[in-house]
Amino acid sequence: MAVPFGLFIELSSPESVEMAGWAGWDHCIIDCEHAPIDNAMLGSMLRAARIPTYVRVPNSNAESIQGALDNGANGVIVPRLQSALEAARVVEAARFFPHGKRGVNHMVRAAKYSLEPAAEYLAHAASRTRVIVQIETASALADVEQIAATTGVDELFIGPYDLSQALEIPGQVLDPRLLEAGKRIIAAAHAEQRAVSVFVNDDDAARRWMELGADSLHYSADAYLLAQTLKKTRDRLRSL
Repeated sequence: MAVPFGLFIELSSPESVEMAGWAGWDHCIIDCEHAPIDNAMLGSMLRAARIPTYVRVPNSNAESIQGALDNGANGVIVPRLQSALEAARVVEAARFFPHGKRGVNHMVRAAKYSLEPAAEYLAHAASRTRVIVQIETASALADVEQIAATTGVDELFIGPYDLSQALEIPGQVLDPRLLEAGKRIIAAAHAEQRAVSVFVNDDDAARRWMELGADSLHYSADAYLLAQTLKKTRDRLRSL
């Protein structure tokens, strides 16, 4: 089966999300950790989605997680995770009883503004919500087997750039030491039947992580691809 490819969305633009769907990407990730995307714009971007769309929230606070899910995201990616204890708190914030303690409001977009009956909304929320935690810190790597075993976590996401920094080899995202850490993360996840995704920014990295067993890849970002295409096009035009 082909490995799914997703696209990070860094531009505060519903059109970017919509184009990713029209262009045939498998999913996209709206980046509220690094990009200037506020909660008001997030709703418009999610409404433009034609493919599964996840939100990388800025932190593991319950308010950040609930805001993204109430807006209708298909799931959340939580960055800079530190421990299995924090992973359990993420699950608690993302899931309703009996799996968690997420605040209930069935008048939000995720519940069709109350047009979906509350009981139905609550009953189906677990299957509609993907909980993804990012392994990119030294403490998360040390605790990765326990994180993978955390009930309610669906997926571990490897962030190579921050993980390379944690391993004191900043930017060396295909260094053997980082790939060994990646193998450990993949083994821990697969032992618990969790999926693994990885951020890549070129084809060589994509091939390497597919060989290592990644289940899906998040390939680059709209801002990067647009900037590179703009530059390459202008350079080509200068040569005419």
